[in-house]
Amino acid sequence: SEENVRIRLAKNRNKIKAPRHLSREARLYINISTYVTTGNREGFERWAKLNNLKEAARTFNYLSENNLLNYEDFQQHVSDVDASVKAADQRITQINSELSTQKIIQKHCDSYRLCRKVIEDCKSAKNPKAYRTKHQAEYQLHDSLKKELQDLGVTKIPSSNKIQNRIENLESEQAATVREKQELQKKQKTLNIIRQNFTALLNAPEMQIPISEKELTL
Repeated sequence: SEENVRIRLAKNRNKIKAPRHLSREARLYINISTYVTTGNREGFERWAKLNNLKEAARTFNYLSENNLLNYEDFQQHVSDVDASVKAADQRITQINSELSTQKIIQKHCDSYRLCRKVIEDCKSAKNPKAYRTKHQAEYQLHDSLKKELQDLGVTKIPSSNKIQNRIENLESEQAATVREKQELQKKQKTLNIIRQNFTALLNAPEMQIPISEKELTL
């Protein structure tokens, strides 16, 4: 409610000072709590009516609860969330690539084992030469798969269970990272709304805080 907003702002009013070296925008951001609480009730009410009091309360509640009433802290928070979304997205791309590679390795290893069994069975064949001629395709595929696996960094054929565990672990991490990204994007969306609300408040004619020419040049 508006009253709750005023109470929160009042609690922070005496804690916040605006150093003269800050930009005009930063000084406005810091001083707005004092200004709204004591300087212009009518201006606040007009702005709240135009911009939805619920959104006004949401803006100040979020800033206060997250200790972001300092302009630089808020900007850093926005940057951190943006960076986290980007990092999560990059990790998802990386996991997708790793999953694709592991599934190729899994397929190649399964085929390699079948070919290898055919080659091993040659030892017990009555006519090894005829056997090799009959299974020439398997011999060629064996050599081709061996080279492809080496190109993928596989020098020793892992067990089926080991490969499957790798895939399942990657899929689990992928799902967790997607959920993390979704939560971060929700926060990012909230921050964008907060930033728009606060910008609207700062730019509202009724809410302007007089800034001297000297301060404008800082």
